[in-house]
Amino acid sequence: MNNKILFLVTEDWYFISHRLPLAIALKKNGFEVSVACKDTGKLEQINSYGFNCYNLKINRGYSSLFKVIKSIIEIKKVINISNISIIHAVSIQSIVLALFATLFNKNIKIVAAITGLGSLFLTKNIKSRIIKYIIKLFLILNFQRNNIKVIVQNRDDKKFVNKSLLCKNNKIIIIRGSGVNIKHHYVQPEPNYSPIIISFVGRLIKDKGIEYLLEAFKLAYKKNKNIKLLLVGNLDNDNVSSLGISELNNIIKNDNSIEYIGEIEDIREIWKISHIAILPSKREGLPKSLLEAAAAGRAIITTDVPGCREIALNNVNAKLVKFNDVNQLMIAILYLSINHKIRKSYGLKSRELVESDMSENVVIENTLSLYKNFN
Repeated sequence: MNNKILFLVTEDWYFISHRLPLAIALKKNGFEVSVACKDTGKLEQINSYGFNCYNLKINRGYSSLFKVIKSIIEIKKVINISNISIIHAVSIQSIVLALFATLFNKNIKIVAAITGLGSLFLTKNIKSRIIKYIIKLFLILNFQRNNIKVIVQNRDDKKFVNKSLLCKNNKIIIIRGSGVNIKHHYVQPEPNYSPIIISFVGRLIKDKGIEYLLEAFKLAYKKNKNIKLLLVGNLDNDNVSSLGISELNNIIKNDNSIEYIGEIEDIREIWKISHIAILPSKREGLPKSLLEAAAAGRAIITTDVPGCREIALNNVNAKLVKFNDVNQLMIAILYLSINHKIRKSYGLKSRELVESDMSENVVIENTLSLYKNFN
């Protein structure tokens, strides 16, 4: 087997934020790394690391069969040009496209990295249900192939892949997220000034509970004026559940207790000024934002759902609440905002959890081991 690997992701920014350290480590270990994704303006940055880069005219979602077929053809061309031995496909959509592109190619090994089930599996409308059924059937059939291994980020997703997608357990490997650099993301002392800053870091999409968060925070603010909410991340207009800019402006206008920061280059600057991390998501793989918050030594408020509960243990380093339960979320905000000693205790436990098996080095070692032992 040659040491040529192709990362297939939807967009360049995602590769930089979630897979760049792994790709750098692979290059140091003698792999020739290629990256195929949509260029949103950052593909040149990826290329500067010495990787072979391919710009795909790929769109998230399955709205057009013509676009899906076009993407498959593009990926097949990349495979032929790059002469790779492994495709590391990240996300359900990339996995589906990679499987289609290699249907008649048994020589290429596929690492299917499931980072969460995505909006398609979470929405309930009829169109999404039909597409979900087709994709599910396709995955069931293709996960029987001998040349595939599946990476999941949490125990719930492993159970789902085994039971619902009928993939054998010996093909499924748990690797806990994309990891976090525990030297870069060091413990930062909690700010000793008011107000208590509660930060949401992530895409402002409804699947991450942004609507419930805003409602719960406003209720909490009525009871405690010594709190402030920061929203850090993009609106992600390509996602069906994204907030629109006008919708966001209507929510936060004339409200000094909520501030929209947008994207930020160095997320450490947010955790430096924050007291609490919050992510009331519907479902995750293993949220990088909470990993980074935990590495900084922050207490967490999140939902008791797959992915989130891997890094957030109730009454240990976090308050877990039911998804879409505004009252529970409000109570958790109020509780941690007034309990400094609890926050400090939770923050120390957060750091311990990250250092256990969620550090970047551990994730890289486990992934390298998977490649080298892929028979």
